[in-house]
Amino acid sequence: MAASTTPCVLVLAGLDPSGGAGLLADAEAIRAAGARPLCVATALTAQTTRRMHGFQPLAPPLALQTARALLEEEPVRAIKVGMVGTVAMAAAVAELLADARLPAVVDPVLSASSGAALFQGGPDAARRAYAGLWPYAVITPNALEARILLRLEEDPLDADALERAARELVARGAFAALVKGGHAGGTESVDVLCTKSACERLAAPRMAGKSARGTGCRLASALAAGLARGASLEEAARSAKDLVARYLGAAAEAD
Repeated sequence: MAASTTPCVLVLAGLDPSGGAGLLADAEAIRAAGARPLCVATALTAQTTRRMHGFQPLAPPLALQTARALLEEEPVRAIKVGMVGTVAMAAAVAELLADARLPAVVDPVLSASSGAALFQGGPDAARRAYAGLWPYAVITPNALEARILLRLEEDPLDADALERAARELVARGAFAALVKGGHAGGTESVDVLCTKSACERLAAPRMAGKSARGTGCRLASALAAGLARGASLEEAARSAKDLVARYLGAAAEAD
């Protein structure tokens, strides 16, 4: 049987057995965006659709060994990183990104939707760990994650504040930053994409009353899939935002 020519996205993230977020949601979004997911677990979570009960980090050497084997044997064109869980896993992933030299997207998973922590060591350790990944990737924090990563006094909720946060992440070394405004108010949902040379505001009508777990996972994964398929960063970001809107619409209909 001939090998598949579909571009692959290598995903390193936590396993949410409910499928609402984490690796299973990543795989679903990547397939929907036209690429093939290759999934490496960084942690196992005890999680349901209602709440997170706990998690167990996995050994970084095993994750790294698995990821490197996939990079050697599969047509990987981009990498997506979600939950890393520990400083040690973040260091291993940073080493992988530096060696792979592929387009990468990092979704800084700091806590579950219920508020339970998904990183061992607290906010300071998480800030340092994810900062080690920034130089190799597009980082995609929501407003709360941006506040934690940048030590802001409050969440950046309007478009100007989102842009300031995105610019600051780039100034601190991120290859690019997409700061998401999905938790803000107003009639439009605005995400701000910044590189070293420019910023773009990606706006869409806000889907009032519609929410679902795992939208951040899905957006970052769809963005990585777009990059794997050869789209520009802005094109991939807009397509990823559209995919999440369709997901939210489908989730609302299912309810």
